[in-house]
Amino acid sequence: MRNSSQIMYKIGRIFSFILVGLYALLAILNTIWLIVHIVDGASAAGITSDVLGIVFALIWIALTIVCIVLATKAIKDMQEDAKNNQPHIIMIVFGAICGDVFYVLGGIFGLIANNQEKNEEQPKE
Repeated sequence: MRNSSQIMYKIGRIFSFILVGLYALLAILNTIWLIVHIVDGASAAGITSDVLGIVFALIWIALTIVCIVLATKAIKDMQEDAKNNQPHIIMIVFGAICGDVFYVLGGIFGLIANNQEKNEEQPKE
């Protein structure tokens, strides 16, 4: 299960890097549309929608970068044999917020792996 969790985190990171590029492209395109609307003298509603598109793209870029950093930390913790559940729970939460199923599955697999290892370490009575 530990290997499955690491694989899910790595796949999630690959998709996150792709999403950062797509969100950056979205922000650039919205900026171009904003400039075009300002030059053409568009209504306030058109300008507002362009600004909101830029803001939302930047927010998603920030959230995706946070997910990449947290996934990297979770992978390092797993490679160092740290058996704490905190990184996996955080990845489940941020995976749900960002809509990345690979982070959610990686967190679940990490929690299962930690519980299996804890059960194996306990002496049987």
